[in-house]
Amino acid sequence: MIGRRALRRPYRQRQLPAMARALRHRNFRLFWFGQLISLIGTWMQALALQWLVYTLTGSALAMGTVAALTALPVLVLGLFAGVIVDRYSRQGVIIATQTAAMLLAFVLAALTFSGHVQYWHVLMLALGSGLVNALDMPARQAFLVEMVPEREDLLNAIALNSSVFNAARVVGPAVAGVLVGLVGLGWAFMINGVSFLAVISGLLMMRNLPPRSQDNRSSTPVRSFVEGFRYAMNTPMIRTVLLLVLIPSILSFSYVTVLPIFADQILVTSSISAGATRLGVILMANGVGALAGALRVAAMSGDSDRRRYLVQGGIGFGVGQILFALNPSFWLALPIMVITGFSMITFLANANATLQTTAADLMRGRVMSFYVTVLVGLGMVGSLEAGWVAEHWGATAVTIIGGTACLLTTLAASRSRVMRSKSI
Repeated sequence: MIGRRALRRPYRQRQLPAMARALRHRNFRLFWFGQLISLIGTWMQALALQWLVYTLTGSALAMGTVAALTALPVLVLGLFAGVIVDRYSRQGVIIATQTAAMLLAFVLAALTFSGHVQYWHVLMLALGSGLVNALDMPARQAFLVEMVPEREDLLNAIALNSSVFNAARVVGPAVAGVLVGLVGLGWAFMINGVSFLAVISGLLMMRNLPPRSQDNRSSTPVRSFVEGFRYAMNTPMIRTVLLLVLIPSILSFSYVTVLPIFADQILVTSSISAGATRLGVILMANGVGALAGALRVAAMSGDSDRRRYLVQGGIGFGVGQILFALNPSFWLALPIMVITGFSMITFLANANATLQTTAADLMRGRVMSFYVTVLVGLGMVGSLEAGWVAEHWGATAVTIIGGTACLLTTLAASRSRVMRSKSI
């Protein structure tokens, strides 16, 4: 009888592991499961798109240019996107951006199936994707507070978001690597387009979203932006985290751009003959590590010292990249990529959580737009740098430079007054 009563209890009242406690919130649960499906499609397309550009051009600079065009709108518009996110319905903004992203995926699939896809098509679609991301990413980050209104569950929700993102990184590339070899690139793009329906449906099914304070709409957008920028720069913790992410976003995270070169030319093994499959396995190993890192963050309590995890993650990420660059073995590269992924997401999830929990409600959209601009927008510069350096000095040099930059930046930031305080 006790067991039957327990089964009839509402979902939010059942005992959940501490690692998954944010899932007791219905709206977040809808969003999380929708993302699980959608992001698998996103990572399938990411691998397929890398391989498409590589087969069309054979150029590292061309791959870097695609990544740069994806990030360009974030760099140009991302700082101001937070003003929109703080003024209008974040739910409505995300529904619009996800619908636009779905249509772009279908266009890419149609071009690929027709056999008429060209490099300039990819560039235009990359630019369109960047326009979508410029608004979608800060809106998605700031919307968490509305789906998870209880502050003690917010850090867990951020970590669970990272976990689903990286679980998709494990599944998506593995599926895409096999799918591309069996039936071609077009199906990866088509499946990605269909997968957006899951997260859009989840957003439409949400109800009882809490009212949120809105920015004063009598203020001009420029004044709202200036207020947000001053707030971020005058808040020591927010300023420190943004600066800590700045250099790695330009020099370190762009290592993904040159992974097809490692898979095709450097980490060659007779066990796996197809370069696309080797790339999928490498990305999957990175995703396994990142997923483990996200789950580690999810298990953290609200009073954990995130300063320590930020520093550990930054150091591990830098060292992992250097080891990956110097290693000639495909099979040894996989555990190195696990460590690199684990460290990277430990670093980023704690940076994200620190900004989310430090920022005032009225400023959260703008603060997260600054974070997205630093992380993704300046990644445009990093992608171009990675492509140029790879063309002239090789993919190994790109990865060593990025790892060294991340390592030195983290060590320098760890000596700042804010980072040395007892709690973060």
